Amino acid sequence: MDFQDLVDTPRKVKIVVGTITLLLLFPIYFASVPSLINGEVGEGRVVGLSGILSISFEENETTITESILLDDEESYETIFDINIENDKKIGYVQLSVTCFDNDDPGPGFTDSVEGSSDLSSVDGEIDDQSGDGECSGGDSGFTFRWDITENYTGDSYSEEGNEDEIRDKWSDQGHGRGSWKAMITAQINSPPGPVIGDIVDSDEEFVITWTLMTYELTKIYAYYIIECINLAPFNI
Repeated sequence: MDFQDLVDTPRKVKIVVGTITLLLLFPIYFASVPSLINGEVGEGRVVGLSGILSISFEENETTITESILLDDEESYETIFDINIENDKKIGYVQLSVTCFDNDDPGPGFTDSVEGSSDLSSVDGEIDDQSGDGECSGGDSGFTFRWDITENYTGDSYSEEGNEDEIRDKWSDQGHGRGSWKAMITAQINSPPGPVIGDIVDSDEEFVITWTLMTYELTKIYAYYIIECINLAPFNI
């Protein structure tokens, strides 16, 4: 069968023309899907096109720990320098100070610790924090946490929207780089007068832990939903 056999009747001519037209239109249509999701929909082409984007993250946790022995009213400055690549974003920064007072002769003389941060050398407008806590074991000491990327949890999810806007949403805006500092001060509670035996509560050990959670936006899968296609019909 040659081409002449395909166009030897008016009906066959219409079928050939319609087939060629569809072959030309569909590549153009699918190439324009990203712009259609942004709302640039031409009249008479597509009605009700939306994109469902599936977003996931790759996380990396960095932790540094140091231990320090402090006397009563003695202070110590801890420093955590953050310098990361631009393609990585900061989810949060956390400081935990823990202690366990197990060298007192009885209740009522539990040691404690207080602390305050100094973020003057950190990029961005990040609020300082202060707090205190007893060295009673379990939930001892205190913890500060700074959420650099708002509402970040690291959980995968799906939403309808534009990919560029979603990438802008999951950004730390360049904040959080620099030297994170905090000053901790020990409060040692010793019993008054002489004690029995060798029990003398004169200092306390404190464990300081800095945690940095960084992430990358690794996968964005797009699912396109077409509610209605409004193309002019072919009269074949």
